[in-house]
Amino acid sequence: MNYNSGNARRNFYAKWDKLREEYRAAGMKEDAIQKMYEYDLAVFNDDRAHHRYDVEIPSADDSENRNDYADFVRATTVTDTYHETKTRFAWVGEVQNERLQVGLEKLSDDDLKLLTLYVYEGYSTVELSKAYGIAHQNISKRIIKITNFLKNFDFQGAD
Repeated sequence: MNYNSGNARRNFYAKWDKLREEYRAAGMKEDAIQKMYEYDLAVFNDDRAHHRYDVEIPSADDSENRNDYADFVRATTVTDTYHETKTRFAWVGEVQNERLQVGLEKLSDDDLKLLTLYVYEGYSTVELSKAYGIAHQNISKRIIKITNFLKNFDFQGAD
């Protein structure tokens, strides 16, 4: 069920109208009541912001939605690190060509993540487009861009 901000705000104000009367009848000062109101309003706004960004996570039983994203997360969360590259993509350290390895180290983490999924994990551009939420043509263009960068990388600086 969706969160109805207007309805929640009306309920909050109605509740506080009653509380103000009760607090006044109990002998509380107006500034103390106002401070309590401001605190409750801040908590209400935080809760409201939380509801705005709530996203339902698919359950383990929901295999249709779970597979692509779960595989994507598992493939991109590498806990092993490679000490020379200072990156979480350990496979870069396994590359035998030293110049290619230096070129790979110059790539951004986003490009390395895409390259890891495409080359190392064997995902197709269609599968990657589902995981990234963009067209597979855009995935192909990014892969071509990365490939051209590695082909044209200035290897003169590497020893």
